[in-house]
Amino acid sequence: MTDLATPPPALVPLRRNWRFQSYWLGTTVGAIGTSMSLLVYPLLALSLTGSPLQAGLLAATQSATAVLLGIPAGALADRFSRRNLLLSSEALRTLATAAVLVAVATGAASVAGLFAAAAVLGVSGAIGMPVRRLALRSIVPPEQLRQALSQDEVRVNIAMLAGPPLAGLLFAAGPVQPFVAVLACYVASMGSAFLTRLPATGQQPGPLKPSVLFKGATVGPRIVWRDAVLRAVTGLMTIENFIFAALNLILINHFQRQGVDARTIGLALSGEAIGYLTGAALVTRLHRRFRPGVLLLGVVWTSLLVTAALLLPASPISVFCLLFLISLGKPALYVLIDVIVFQQVDDAVRGRVISGSFTVLAVGGPLGSAAAGLLLGHLSHHTAIGLLCLVLVIPLCAATVSRKLRRADWPDQP
Repeated sequence: MTDLATPPPALVPLRRNWRFQSYWLGTTVGAIGTSMSLLVYPLLALSLTGSPLQAGLLAATQSATAVLLGIPAGALADRFSRRNLLLSSEALRTLATAAVLVAVATGAASVAGLFAAAAVLGVSGAIGMPVRRLALRSIVPPEQLRQALSQDEVRVNIAMLAGPPLAGLLFAAGPVQPFVAVLACYVASMGSAFLTRLPATGQQPGPLKPSVLFKGATVGPRIVWRDAVLRAVTGLMTIENFIFAALNLILINHFQRQGVDARTIGLALSGEAIGYLTGAALVTRLHRRFRPGVLLLGVVWTSLLVTAALLLPASPISVFCLLFLISLGKPALYVLIDVIVFQQVDDAVRGRVISGSFTVLAVGGPLGSAAAGLLLGHLSHHTAIGLLCLVLVIPLCAATVSRKLRRADWPDQP
């Protein structure tokens, strides 16, 4: 009698993977809370001091702290229990928000306290970022990784779209209400994290010395630099983030000079978020159709050409359409980084590689905003956009002639 092989169990559709969906919902709610906090803290500082400088510095504190600690935090993700780190990250931001809420409700809020809370939120973000991205690996099977990562990119844009308007609406009703909402978001996210089971990293931490931590943290950036695709996608997307942040300020300034009202400007700039959400649905198809290097070059060349089209006379409608096109391919590139890290990099260093890549990407935005302020003080918006195109075209041409990048293939599943 011939033995029949038992067929492998059928994959549960991702929409019915309740472990993933509950985790995704919790992290989405938490991301909305973070998006709200980025506006609420500066608004509260402005109401307390009347100083735009203080509000601006406070707005930068959370992001700057997360960027500065991003790479060392990746080393922590490879060294310690990722579940404990995730819970620690959630607890830090929940406690910091609760403290600010109590201070605001009792009339004891101070600028120094807000700066301390913003710094704690930055530390929480640095610790949590690599762990949250790595958590997907243990929640979904390898065959559904791209789909899960694509849905995770949707989470980011939902938070970007929902957070600021909700924060502004609640702050208009009073300074306490938005902090209640942020705290509720963080409590929900912490509950989701508590229910998430993550495998051990397989490392024995031992005593942790700062010198060892920072020396180990450089492993991630070195791996990114040695891999042709990771190096190219990280470098080009950092430049793209720089250009896009500058472009937003340049377009806002241009429309304001033309007398366009704030609502119309906001609608024009929303093309970025709408394009990103639409592009998330295309990730799997694009990854299946193109090699990673070809996909990268195609998306960035399209972005460059569309940015150059902004040199022509632009209306709010045309700007919406152009920003939509620029953002359409970005989710595929962010997921590309994750896929390569998950399928090519050993688990023992994944936290450092993820942190190395995304910390570098995060630097582009603040630098672009600062550059736009300098450019607009001396140049017309057309000249500024032309210079931004030149910043991208030189490294893009260098990447395009790389045969190794163009012929790079997707890594096999481990």
